[in-house]
This record gives sequence, C-alpha cells and structure tokens, in this order.
Amino acid sequence: MSDVEREDGELRDRLRALRVDPPERDFHAALRERLVAAGRPDPAPSWRRLWPSAEGARRWLWPAAGLATGVAAFLALSVLRPPPPAGDAPRTGQITRLLATQVALVRVNLSADVAVESAHIRISLPPELRFWADGQELAERSFEWTQPLRSGDNEIPIAVRGRLPGRYRIAVTALIGGEEVEEQVVLEVVDG
Repeated sequence: MSDVEREDGELRDRLRALRVDPPERDFHAALRERLVAAGRPDPAPSWRRLWPSAEGARRWLWPAAGLATGVAAFLALSVLRPPPPAGDAPRTGQITRLLATQVALVRVNLSADVAVESAHIRISLPPELRFWADGQELAERSFEWTQPLRSGDNEIPIAVRGRLPGRYRIAVTALIGGEEVEEQVVLEVVDG
C-alpha cells in the first residue's frame, strides 16, 4: 500500500468519525414552538425599508451610489473651479484676460510632426501691446529668430503687457522648409 492510499484511508476514517447524530424527532415541533413564543420580529427601520430586497438589485446599489457621487463631485468642482490667473495666458487659440497693469506670460505652442533643423519664427504685436523683458517695456513691435524644433510640442513663452483695454491678436508666423504656418493668440486687456 502506498503512502497516498494510506493517507487517503486515514482521511476517510477521520471523516466517518465526524458524523453528527440527527436531531430528535420533536426537533421541528420544538423549534416551531420557540418561534411562536418569541412573537413577530420588530419592524425594520425606515432606511432599511428603502433598501432593495432583491439580491440582484442590491449588488448594483453601492457601485451606482459611487458613480452618482463621482458625477456630483465632478460637476461641483467644475462649477466651483476658480478662473486661471490673468497674467498666465493659456495656449494658442484661446482668449486670455489681462489687467492693463499686469504682464502676461503668453505661451505660444508650435507643434511639429517631425524634428525640424531650422524654423524661422516671427511674433508681431499690435500697437496696443508691448513686449516686456527685465521689468521694462520694449520698443520693438515684432521679433524674428531662427531655431530648431523638436518633434511634438515646442513652447515659446513671451511676456506681453497691454496699454489700453480691448481685444488684441498676437500674430505668430513660422516658416518651415518653405511652408508658412500662421497662428493667432487673442489677448483681452481689461481695466485694472
């Protein structure tokens, strides 16, 4: 006889020894009498009555409550989110508000599908806006330079200050391998 067969036989003997005697004949009658003597159970609390009684519906209750809470939090945060600071302008194509007493850091984003060795970039301002550097207003109305562009986003920060209230367009032109790309950044200057 192998070790496995011997262990299997021992296990069966131990399981046979665990038998429980069946309840007495009057067990069912005694249980019924005890339940009748205890009376009706107390009514369920009102919050429990609203709880779904079907097991299938109950398992979806917590995920549904979690989803509803998440949606409510998203909506509350989107309504309560403060506006971005006026001096920090978003990327190209959006309108940024700027107090006439502040300097805005406009981030021009040039995207390239492939790396470019040399791109000729020009940024022009309308007369109501001024370039700002080292704490001073610059006299130039436009800047031109040549630089390489890497594949993907290439962010160029530009400090600008408005003189008069109004909505102004900053013109960005990039000459890349004979192809000219034009973009505009809208900046709204308000009294401050």
